Amino acid sequence: MALRLHAIIQPDTPQLADLGVDGTTLIPFRDLGAVVSDERQFVLEEPQPGDVEAHRIVVDALFQRGTVLPAPVGVLFRATDVLQRWMELHYVALSDALEFVEDRTVARVHIERAQGKTEEREAGADLAASAAEGIRALRRRAVAAVPLRLERVTGLMLSAAFLVERDLWKDFTDAVEEQQQVHPKLRFELTGPWAPYDFVRMQFGG
Repeated sequence: MALRLHAIIQPDTPQLADLGVDGTTLIPFRDLGAVVSDERQFVLEEPQPGDVEAHRIVVDALFQRGTVLPAPVGVLFRATDVLQRWMELHYVALSDALEFVEDRTVARVHIERAQGKTEEREAGADLAASAAEGIRALRRRAVAAVPLRLERVTGLMLSAAFLVERDLWKDFTDAVEEQQQVHPKLRFELTGPWAPYDFVRMQFGG
């Protein structure tokens, strides 16, 4: 029986049974915990839509209760001892990452033209320049930011993920609305709060 890894959490996260997520168990290592579900066999396959949705449900439930490091969808370990050896090898990095995202959440912002043909709403140097200005302003309200989508000619960001203090979420949403007023010809689409999917990079293999 293989194990599908969903996330790494802190040991004081509420019991998994209280989260309404069936079929998951917690494998501890020191002061870390790996949230996993059973997989019938150790076969690396392309994740299906159902796998993605099941993974998201688990991660989001954990995120509502505490700090979480989401694993990529479809990560499998052959057995518990293999997973625990991986946690031992990356213990410092995982602990530091949990500390970095603690009490923080993610906002995703996408910028496009407010009007025009569909194929023109995400293209153009003028759009890219204005979007870059807006993203710079929002970056000042966040702990960190990473690009999600670039304008195809200039390479400037049209979409970004922002790591925001949980207590300052309202301030960030106000900042997005402010940028919408500053750039009335653009449309700022904000989604979130999300678990820190965009700010976690786990190392596997090798």
